[in-house]
Amino acid sequence: MPSEEYGENNNGCRCLNKTADLTSLTERACTTSSGAPGVTLTLRSGSCAPLNYGSNICQPHDLVYDPICDISLATQPNFPLYCLQSWCYVDADACVRDTDNAVYRSSYFPVDSGMDMFYSYDACNSTAEEWLGFYEGDTLGGIKLKASIPNYLEPMIFKRDGEGDVISEPGPEYYNNSIPYEGVYMNYVNEIMRIAKGDIQEVTYTYKSRSSLLQHSSSHYTAAVQDIENGLVDMSIGPFWITGERLKLAAFTVPLIYDRTVLVIPKPGSKNSLSYQTSKVLAPFTAGLWGVVILVIVCTSLLSVWFANGSATKRVLRRRTKQQPRFSRQQFGIYARLSLDSILEKGLFFFSGGVEQDGGSSLPYKLLMFGFGFFILISVSAYVANLAAFLTRSVPDYVATMEGAVKSNLKICGHPALAGELTSKWPDARFVFSESEGEFYGVLEDYKAGKCDVLAVGREDTMIDLELLNLFCDEGLVYTNSLVMENPIAFPVRPDLASGLSYWILQGDKYHGVSLKNSVDRYTAENKFQPKCNVELSAQVSERNDYAQIMPTNMFFPIIFWLGFAITAAILQIVHLWQVKKGRKSSALIGRVSTLNLFRNIDRDFVSSKEDDDLNIKLPRITTMLKQQTLQTREGSSQDSSTNNGDDGLIRRSRVNFHNDCADRGGSESPQDRFEENAGNSCNDEFLAVGSSESASFDCDIASPVAEEELNLRIRQLLYTPSVV
Repeated sequence: MPSEEYGENNNGCRCLNKTADLTSLTERACTTSSGAPGVTLTLRSGSCAPLNYGSNICQPHDLVYDPICDISLATQPNFPLYCLQSWCYVDADACVRDTDNAVYRSSYFPVDSGMDMFYSYDACNSTAEEWLGFYEGDTLGGIKLKASIPNYLEPMIFKRDGEGDVISEPGPEYYNNSIPYEGVYMNYVNEIMRIAKGDIQEVTYTYKSRSSLLQHSSSHYTAAVQDIENGLVDMSIGPFWITGERLKLAAFTVPLIYDRTVLVIPKPGSKNSLSYQTSKVLAPFTAGLWGVVILVIVCTSLLSVWFANGSATKRVLRRRTKQQPRFSRQQFGIYARLSLDSILEKGLFFFSGGVEQDGGSSLPYKLLMFGFGFFILISVSAYVANLAAFLTRSVPDYVATMEGAVKSNLKICGHPALAGELTSKWPDARFVFSESEGEFYGVLEDYKAGKCDVLAVGREDTMIDLELLNLFCDEGLVYTNSLVMENPIAFPVRPDLASGLSYWILQGDKYHGVSLKNSVDRYTAENKFQPKCNVELSAQVSERNDYAQIMPTNMFFPIIFWLGFAITAAILQIVHLWQVKKGRKSSALIGRVSTLNLFRNIDRDFVSSKEDDDLNIKLPRITTMLKQQTLQTREGSSQDSSTNNGDDGLIRRSRVNFHNDCADRGGSESPQDRFEENAGNSCNDEFLAVGSSESASFDCDIASPVAEEELNLRIRQLLYTPSVV
């Protein structure tokens, strides 16, 4: 089939006549080798093709007009196969709508040329693989680029003077394009041009305009982007952050690298204050756990008071006179003193790491002490195991995180180009943005002027700036690892060039090992690059597991263990009191006394306990006081006794027994309980001091029944009053 007929009869995707369109490109007019009028194609060779190039019919148009497709070289192994493939310009809308033919926009006539030129190999029953593969994305068409340089940034971008020394600050030479630029970025651009194989023929470096710098005085880089927007240059070379403000002015390539803006702080010292050293003693436990420990001690103390005195107290209160208040102030003082003594005792148990054993105590009390002892064991062991690490710990005195700087309300100097991004990410931070033209040098000047406490500085932008790092050394500043924000670094370019440049940047990174990071690494390896001090913070603030405080959740099991035994003991105490109230004898399992009574039929004067020993000390004093009160009562009533012959006026002499065995009161109570229970009981006239070999009986006058009740209360008050102890 003739090629012309194929193009005309290919329904839906036909070849078009684009001669008129090519003729209209007068700025690209040329004359072919045959003398006919033509159009200049943006091929690497700059070929001049006739005006009917690619029009009307399917044919291998490049075989004639592309110098690479020299027919005399057709037998050579490297001869491009695309030269033999047929194609033509087509109506892209019709081809896409009515057929499945692949259609491509011509890179010879980009969008900004005003031409919509599309070609297809499929419409000519051919394939575009050879063409696309040979040129590997000839996206820029052998373009020559003009790029501005925003500022010097040694070793990234710099010039040398006549003696070969590096120029650190721009001067008159900055506007002299005949002086070449050097640095990491220049090396990187040269590597991109090398792998592009002519798609980027040349890059010419120039200066930014003064007018743009006046418009963006706080940033040389934003001023350079403004020149792209104004059409003065094609792109700009340097470490440009992609910011919202700059994206409004120009397009950007894919990111070359990501710059981590971190916190820069004054080099810290260590905390050595007396208050801090003192607080180390409490550091192994959290405040919440210390509160739990105190609560456990207090609860254990109050329960032990209840277990030791509950039943006797209720019996005495039941015998009170009608005139006596239900709970007098004196009784409250007694209980307060008993509770305080118990708290101090249980606190001493905790600090000494154990509980005191008492074989004569009640079963609820023993259960309570069992749970409390286990709680003490775990708590003290955990505290001691952690204490040594905290006492020898040395914590630097500084704020090393952005969160800490915000919480401490510190002023943070930042780069003005990142003002929008920084304030958006950290709305509660107190940022101070430099208004000078010095970039990060201006940020440092603000710090030196006392305008801020710490700085937010980009690492990738400054870590190989030797001059800036030495200035940090002079000011005693160090980099932390606390991330303030992360910004991509890329080249700002004209929108129509962004895709082509991005393609070669990605190709270089993926397949050729060409990247900005590799260029930086090669530079630092080839050049001696060492600041005069260590600008990295050697010890970051981090609470490692060695210094992890013990929390209440870590002590969950010992707390529950203690609580379980405390509840069990309280239940047994309540059951015991209920049985006593009902006049029943407590069982051996839940009775207040948990020791076996092997001497039941032996006088209990020989059974001693801690309470008995205390009573032996109190009893002589109580005996003396009661004798004195009895004598006073007898003398006051002697005159009236002669006129009273009835029982109401008779003063009966009786003996009070401290230890009454005539009634079973649900087991053996403490000496205080026995004392209160038997002080007014007339069923036995013997009053023996428990644990004493001698009788401690004494005579007292009891006027029945009011005098008897009054004496009972008097004995109880004397026994429990702290001043008697």
